[in-house]
Amino acid sequence: MADKLQNFFHKPAVFHTVFPLLLALAAAFVGWFQLELSDSVPAAYLAAQWPVFAPLNALTALCITLLLYALTGRWSRATGLSGAVVTVLALVNYYTRDLHGSAVMPEDVLNLSTAAEVMGSYTLQITGRVVCIVLLYLPVLLAAWLQARLCADLPRHAAPKARAARYAGCAAGIFAVLYAGYFAPFAPLPRSESGWTWQTAYYRHGFLASSVEAFRLLGDPVIQPAGYGEAALPGIAALADDRPAAETDDRPDIVLILNESLYDFSLVTDPQTDADLLPVINSLPNAVRGHTVSANVGGGTNVTEYEMLTSNSPMLAPTVTPFNGLDISGANSVVGYLKSLGYTTMAAHPYTASNYRRDAAWQQLGFDETHFMQDFPTQETYGSRPYQTDSATYRDWQALYEAMPASQPRFCFLVTIQTHGDYTMNDASQNLVHAATDYGAFDHSMDEYLSCVQLSDAAFGELCAYFSEQYARTGRKVIVAMAGDHAPSFVTHVSDPALGAGSELALLQRCTPFVIWANYPLPHADAAQNPADPLNRMDMVMLTPTLLEQAGLPLSGYYRYLLALKDAAPVVTGGEDYTLPDGTAARFGADPARDALVRGYFAWEYNNIGTRADRIQTFFEP
Repeated sequence: MADKLQNFFHKPAVFHTVFPLLLALAAAFVGWFQLELSDSVPAAYLAAQWPVFAPLNALTALCITLLLYALTGRWSRATGLSGAVVTVLALVNYYTRDLHGSAVMPEDVLNLSTAAEVMGSYTLQITGRVVCIVLLYLPVLLAAWLQARLCADLPRHAAPKARAARYAGCAAGIFAVLYAGYFAPFAPLPRSESGWTWQTAYYRHGFLASSVEAFRLLGDPVIQPAGYGEAALPGIAALADDRPAAETDDRPDIVLILNESLYDFSLVTDPQTDADLLPVINSLPNAVRGHTVSANVGGGTNVTEYEMLTSNSPMLAPTVTPFNGLDISGANSVVGYLKSLGYTTMAAHPYTASNYRRDAAWQQLGFDETHFMQDFPTQETYGSRPYQTDSATYRDWQALYEAMPASQPRFCFLVTIQTHGDYTMNDASQNLVHAATDYGAFDHSMDEYLSCVQLSDAAFGELCAYFSEQYARTGRKVIVAMAGDHAPSFVTHVSDPALGAGSELALLQRCTPFVIWANYPLPHADAAQNPADPLNRMDMVMLTPTLLEQAGLPLSGYYRYLLALKDAAPVVTGGEDYTLPDGTAARFGADPARDALVRGYFAWEYNNIGTRADRIQTFFEP
């Protein structure tokens, strides 16, 4: 018996195929762990990936090795090269997640120019996690070395039959993994997974498995909600029919500002600063204040921009950058909506037009005029930071605003740039605000960032003073809404876990300040405040309907529905299913009526943007 066993393990097939394949599989499991490490997957989620999704991710990584083995004919080369590919991907994903707020997505190749500009402004920190990802490549190299020793006696060039067998075997292995893992009726990966952008699905199912699903969604990135049916939509619309309107005959100018990285760190830590950070915004009279909830942490400006302009949640398209991955030609948005009410429209950004394809996307949304860096001549910066200050941006923008037709009400959309990261560009002596709390390696980042916030707040005060002077001189009414697009990239590194746990802390990291202010009396400002929640939180998709309601404009069925939803479930894109008006989390099943209202919103959103939907356009018009 012992002799038979010894003879079996000395058969060439065992040394040249079975053992090298097992070593390649072991290396693939290392690659799975590297990628999950790059995503900072919590231990509980990591454990939950067993026994199904961890092996599926490892087998998916093995497909890369099999492809390279088919091409090179050497197990050692295939394992070493695939391990290098996975290691580089893990490092790219780590920095993308840390600085941009989401994992690397397949459609990010469409956004390489923006990514290059963004990454160029950051200093990449070599953290312990980065070192660990790199060191995990060493056991992969060990596996490749063992494979080389096991296959040392093989001829350098395989015979035609052997090559054909190698090609066929690798192709069969790759097909088996992809079919059984992703495309078969019994495949374990859910086909309609949606959540708070990328994070939940990637944590549950692993980086590579979720990336394959994201590839599948490239052809049709909008996920159809379960149970969607157009026959039920009129009944769903009736859920919001009893909302009273507060319309007037006025058509005030409307200014909507997306403020880069504007965030209130007091939500997640106590910086103990030596100066007030938002004295203007927090004390403005005749204003509505609160927090909008953005989809991403530390990045994702275009997702927030899309939410603000269209009032569509990213939950139905969690794997795309909207201006790159969605068809927005003729899409319903506040641009077309206000144009139907007689407004002339303008969009502006004091940076390059290529960022997120804004030059093309804004025209597709229907803006009458667009302006970029060349139309902001002041180019005033704060210290050594390369971005134009909000104060200079507003001053340059005023000339563009005043040049718009005076005979029509005006709608202006402005994306600022001043507070963009990184936050280590100035010398410490240039910081205007200092935090007494010790943030270790992030001390300087915190001080520079908070200094930017203070400048942004002061600049908004200057803008309000300008509009007040305009009203006194001309009587022209203007209502302004401003919100931050996301927290800065280092927010997760300095958050105090004592202020919230799990999804509660994640929600606070997504709460960016907003303010609605007008240069004329707002009679219904109290209606936009939520006394049950001191933070007055709402989804970003609800900000524009709230602004239009405060302006006294006619509201579409879609906007009325969102406002009714805000009263019942003001945050519906969170880690939990949705939140109640008091800010506590709620799961589906406890309140069927509220559940129906939440699900109804996604049904209407799919009717609006779904590729297989027959849009009921009248619901989206005044």
